Amino acid sequence: MRIRKNKEKRFLKIFLPTFFPLVICLSLLVVPSKFSNHIKTTLSWPLVPIQKTFLTAGTAARNTLLWIPRSWNASSRIKDLEEDVFMLENMVVAQKATVDRLQTELASVTEYYREGVLNQKPLMANVVAYDTSDLRNSMLIDVGSSHGVTEDSVVIADAALVGTVSTVGKSTSRVLLITDPASKVPARILETEDVGVVEGGSGDTCRLKYLSRWGQRVEKGYKVVSSSIGDVFPDALFIATIADDIDSEGSPYRTLRLRPRVNPNRMNTVMVLKK
Repeated sequence: MRIRKNKEKRFLKIFLPTFFPLVICLSLLVVPSKFSNHIKTTLSWPLVPIQKTFLTAGTAARNTLLWIPRSWNASSRIKDLEEDVFMLENMVVAQKATVDRLQTELASVTEYYREGVLNQKPLMANVVAYDTSDLRNSMLIDVGSSHGVTEDSVVIADAALVGTVSTVGKSTSRVLLITDPASKVPARILETEDVGVVEGGSGDTCRLKYLSRWGQRVEKGYKVVSSSIGDVFPDALFIATIADDIDSEGSPYRTLRLRPRVNPNRMNTVMVLKK
């Protein structure tokens, strides 16, 4: 008898939890839908926060999975655009340098013909290298014998003397600047007609030497131009202006410190006067 009761209890424990949900589900099928929906809403209300949480988490996970490839593509695109911008900036800089060079050449040619002191046809040249040691002061230009350049060809910039060609190659030439200690240019003071020789000094300066101590009075700012003595340099080519007097006691000659019309050590474009 006791064993039978235990079996009945065990059966009820197993059957009842399964039976009542089944009855409820079957009842919901036969009751009106309006009433059953209300019951469903009431029973599921405690689960709404959990559902919203899972929905939010699912949406975030989906967006994250979509964002990863988009972010990778965007990063690659940004890198490509940065490279394009860098290349364009380099092109702009190169174009600006070309424009500046052409403007300098145009200004030099314009000044050359405006002054009207020379008859030779100028040849434009670009400076490719400098030698500005203590004992040398020269530049290398990108024209040579194939362009009609010869030794002792005069080199000018802004209608002022820069130097002379000392060595000629096929496509390049070495220019001895007026500031080189080995440079010697016959010259005269434009305002007084006193004659002397312009020699290179230290740095970017030069000197007018062998002026008569008893010549006319000279002042700062007077112009020094080339002389045609020796038939190397054209006459009246602007060289420099007088900066000050150098004391040379005991000598029958005066020496003047000059400031070149153009700084030969800072030229990008020059003109060669072909003979």
